[in-house]
Amino acid sequence: MQKFAEPIELLDLSQINLSDFKRRSVGCIVLTKDHQILLQHRPNNWRTFPGCLATFGGQIEQGETPIQALVRELKEELGAQVNPKDLIPLGAITEAITNYTELIYAYFWHDKSGTITGCYEAEARYYDSVKEALSHPKIMDDVRWMLRECQKRQLIPIKQTH
Repeated sequence: MQKFAEPIELLDLSQINLSDFKRRSVGCIVLTKDHQILLQHRPNNWRTFPGCLATFGGQIEQGETPIQALVRELKEELGAQVNPKDLIPLGAITEAITNYTELIYAYFWHDKSGTITGCYEAEARYYDSVKEALSHPKIMDDVRWMLRECQKRQLIPIKQTH
């Protein structure tokens, strides 16, 4: 397995062996119908990464594709009705915090139709801008990378302050 130097490494899926990773998961930056960034804040008693700001998503189950896993996870965690065609892939990444042993398929989704019915995992946090979300004191590295990637691709509108 190759060694990495950064907190987040973007992977070329054609150049890696999936069996080198002990876990495969999906994560998604969600933009609400009213153009707010929706993330989850994990409680301090959460099993993994307590007190951190995280994306919605989770582990890919046996036999699932990353897209199928994300559609399922967003339904479970937000009640969302996601059309797979509306998911925008950001890339496949791995993180220093997991010693580069986990593979995350990163996505962006804009809930243009307002299908989100609630937050059924952790606590919903809404942000008006990438800058505001990035100011959270315990933001996970993958979230930071995904937010910056969304901003770079102009998927999240820049809010004007008056």
